[in-house]
Amino acid sequence: MNTLLRLSSVLVLCLVCSLCWPQYQGPVRRGRERKVWADLPEQRRKIHASSAPDPRELKRDADELAQLSQTIPADVEAISRGLVSSNLNERLKRIEKLSKKLRDAVERGSR
Repeated sequence: MNTLLRLSSVLVLCLVCSLCWPQYQGPVRRGRERKVWADLPEQRRKIHASSAPDPRELKRDADELAQLSQTIPADVEAISRGLVSSNLNERLKRIEKLSKKLRDAVERGSR
């Protein structure tokens, strides 16, 4: 009888835990979903300081992006005449990469 009581209490405990588990929102997750309040205050400062974008690097990237983008209209006009620049595709990929990098830096800086 005692064994049956223990077994039934363990089963009830398992049932309660299985019902409650999906509702559990743990304090610590990985990556972007990580909750800031789960970190110690010292860690919050370190994370925030390291994620700040470097203004000099952003300026360099923005200048390069502007310079590259100024060459594109002339290349598109040349395409209409049947001339294709050999490095147009590379410059367009570089523009895409720089714009993504700048967008991510702005996004991180605005948090």
